[in-house]
Amino acid sequence: MLLLLVQALAVDPAPGPNDSPADNSRSLLQTSGTGSGTSQPYNYSSSDFVLLNGFLIFFMQIGFVSAESGQGRAKNVRNILLKNSVNIMLCAICWWAVGYAFAYGNSSGGFIGTSRFFSDGESFGSKPWFFTWTFCLSCVTIASGCLAERTHLFVYPVYTAVVSIAVHPVIAHWVWAPDSWLNSMTGSPCRFLDFAGGAVVHTVGGLTGLIGAMLCGPRLGRFEDGVDKDIPGHDVSSVSLGSLMLWFGWYGFNCGSTYIYMAQGGAEASAAVSRVALNMTLCASVAGMTSLVVASIQSGTFDLAVCCNGLMAGLSASTSNVGFLTPWAACITGALAGLMYVGVSRLLVRMGVDDPLDSSAIHCGSGMLGVLVSGFLAKPSYVLEMVNCNCGGVVYATNGGMQLGMQLLGLSCSMVWTVIWALLTFGTLKKLQLLRVDQQTELAGIDNMEHGGPAYPEFLQRVQSTRPGY
Repeated sequence: MLLLLVQALAVDPAPGPNDSPADNSRSLLQTSGTGSGTSQPYNYSSSDFVLLNGFLIFFMQIGFVSAESGQGRAKNVRNILLKNSVNIMLCAICWWAVGYAFAYGNSSGGFIGTSRFFSDGESFGSKPWFFTWTFCLSCVTIASGCLAERTHLFVYPVYTAVVSIAVHPVIAHWVWAPDSWLNSMTGSPCRFLDFAGGAVVHTVGGLTGLIGAMLCGPRLGRFEDGVDKDIPGHDVSSVSLGSLMLWFGWYGFNCGSTYIYMAQGGAEASAAVSRVALNMTLCASVAGMTSLVVASIQSGTFDLAVCCNGLMAGLSASTSNVGFLTPWAACITGALAGLMYVGVSRLLVRMGVDDPLDSSAIHCGSGMLGVLVSGFLAKPSYVLEMVNCNCGGVVYATNGGMQLGMQLLGLSCSMVWTVIWALLTFGTLKKLQLLRVDQQTELAGIDNMEHGGPAYPEFLQRVQSTRPGY
């Protein structure tokens, strides 16, 4: 399957001066084989390239499941697997019915879309339904990790519906609709820059999960008697494998988004995709190394989980700016993301916030950082190429102050909207005593009490014989 996907994503060299327009339309995939062994032209559009990258983003769900189940305890694995599956299915229904319309329908007052409800799957402009759904799905999944191991299964479909209908689509409309209020401000030559969802996906998802984790409270024993007691996961190999699968799928996020901005394709788009892949790889690598080294200085050990989380923090930070940066700026962003992850993770622990996967530190903290980096390091020529406005980061002195101001404005509004809905959703569930499982269920394991038994019965029996309550 992966080999077929790689073959389908193969990009042709730039068309030559003697190529015909028909040849140019095949810039993403040259030929398609037939049963007779011959080869014939295959007209392949930029929308198809975007759609195929959506498959990569959907593949990230396997990475999320693997990393989250590995970080959790064995007695809650069934619950983790089921709630992720529920999130996927319900998010698809909500995005089809209203989410896509709110995000990409005809704008009403620049605030929200009001057309294309119950989408028929056709691509409007350069925004295919499936590709945009995977963005919303990633946002929802990010938030779920913060609530693991002590939350009712009922909570996940509730907040999934809220995020898929009222939070992510509205912010996506503000950020990516050309006639939204944020992109139609008079007197500003700049527009808010969020290349592939650093704010719309990662900050929103991480912040939603953070609010939920704070209202839900820590797992039993996590901060017993005010002392930080780490609760290790049951399978570190799944954590590592999941992180690498997420890294692989993340290329769909950023490379696919390039053709949202440059739907005409051609040599310029091919060059931009190559630059995006390079910047993203550098940012993730530098962030992972930075977090590993900094954490080892503090603890005296080299922690695999910290390294995995650090590289994902770099990926999150790159998502909002990867198309606007030079490689050296991507390296700087990665170093800052690695530091940001370690710092925010430590801060949340001191505040008594229990985030089993560090999702809020990885996605919210680094997502915010990535948005602000564009205000400092975005190269004006790349911004002009992607969004057709003559602005850049402060270091380039091309309307840099105005660009930084736009980044602060867009990020602040996105966060305020997210916090309002997160507080309403999780606050109401807590008030109704529907947010958290009871103490007996949490100690016995949600799998035992709600899902018919643990995922690994013999393994769990051996573990609990030496570590009661694990």
